[in-house]
Amino acid sequence: MELWILLPLVSSLLMASVNVVDKFFVLEGDDNLDYKSFCLYSGGMQILIFALLFAFDPINLFELLKSQSLIVILSGVFFGLSLIFLVKAMDIEEISRVEPIYLIHTILVPVIGLLFLSENLSLVKYLGIIFIFISSIFASIRWDKNIKSINKSAIYSLILGGIFFAIASILIKYSIDKKIFSDFQILSLRAIGLFFAAGIPFINKVNISSLKIFFSHKKRGTALFVFETIFPLLSMYLIVISLNHIEVSIVNSLNGSRPIFTIIFSLLLAYTLKQDTQEKLDKVNIFIKFISGVLALIGIILLA
Repeated sequence: MELWILLPLVSSLLMASVNVVDKFFVLEGDDNLDYKSFCLYSGGMQILIFALLFAFDPINLFELLKSQSLIVILSGVFFGLSLIFLVKAMDIEEISRVEPIYLIHTILVPVIGLLFLSENLSLVKYLGIIFIFISSIFASIRWDKNIKSINKSAIYSLILGGIFFAIASILIKYSIDKKIFSDFQILSLRAIGLFFAAGIPFINKVNISSLKIFFSHKKRGTALFVFETIFPLLSMYLIVISLNHIEVSIVNSLNGSRPIFTIIFSLLLAYTLKQDTQEKLDKVNIFIKFISGVLALIGIILLA
């Protein structure tokens, strides 16, 4: 088994915890953030990330002016757009209901990768990707006769977010394969794009005021910093490392196992805090989650 496949799985686990904390502590509760002020924080913090990474591993002016640097920055722009649409949907709907639609990128990336990166995987690996995609859908199914349909606005946001994420993934893989920039330089240039896409458009007095009020709750402010600054950066670093060794189609698919971790974290946090996650725990739904886990395991084995 290639040990590199463990990195996107750990990345997926980290981002699942981020999504759950976002939903429980950031987008809900007293003085919660709406998706606009949330994006201002996430996008705005990219300037700090860029500064730290640039100081650690600077890029000379000659390399910065190359067209290749613009491609990395553009990947950051598409990641930023993807973030905006995902968080907007999370602001409307339950996490576990929105992620399967967003995971359209796990199907799009292999197609785009084949066309533009010449990533021709074996039939076994394509089957692995399909198994993980189906497992993610099963993980998010809630058997409930009274369940409501998903908000149309959320659906459109998720489809756009998934498409933008797929484009961003292809661009960053293309840049990594060129071997012009180091991993830290890739992350710093990506941060610039994220700032332009998800930070600058939301700079206004209302969103800034909302962030000030939110950070007056020190524990929630600390949680936001850890889970929406440190964890995503660490998660993306693991993705960049893995992209140096394996195809983006495989990395993206393994990262698509996030809903399984999201369900687990949601239930654990809900049990600890005595909050309702809207997840059903009857025999039928437990069996559905079990099937999801089995399908994911089969998919991972096939990809390995």
